[in-house]
Amino acid sequence: MTDRPDEVLEIASRLKGGKGSEYHSHRLDVAKAYTMTRQHRRALEVLGEVAAEAPEWIAEQPYARDTLADTFTRRRTLTDETRQLADLVGLPL
Repeated sequence: MTDRPDEVLEIASRLKGGKGSEYHSHRLDVAKAYTMTRQHRRALEVLGEVAAEAPEWIAEQPYARDTLADTFTRRRTLTDETRQLADLVGLPL
């Protein structure tokens, strides 16, 4: 995934809906792909969707924390929603 974010986003466009940790892991890959292609707003939207669907699960995912950190390093302002997401995944601001 790391070297092919465009492929991840293309696959994601064909997959709609899902449940469980495998689907949530896929969504984290999608968020990372958005970050890698500098679509930070979309990355935050995807992370927020996963957090809304599975808050306990995402809180335990270092990959979510790392992806969010990558997004934050490229954004200047943080909204209340993104601050709450950082708190949920344990990312210090």
